[in-house]
Amino acid sequence: MLKGKTALVTGSTSGIGLAIARAYAREGANVVINGFGEADAIEQERSGIEKDFGVKALYSGADMRQGR
Repeated sequence: MLKGKTALVTGSTSGIGLAIARAYAREGANVVINGFGEADAIEQERSGIEKDFGVKALYSGADMRQGR
């Protein structure tokens, strides 16, 4: 259903946001995870999404709190 689409999920380096990103990936969407945390842990989650679901996963460290 979401194959070929890309979802940007803010606050998705852990917790509920990460679960949402993984749910989109499970449905076939490529995902961009975004948030703060340890670089190694974020890379592990990003690569895990690609491995687990066969989609592309990117990471953006952009601070989405700055809505100017």
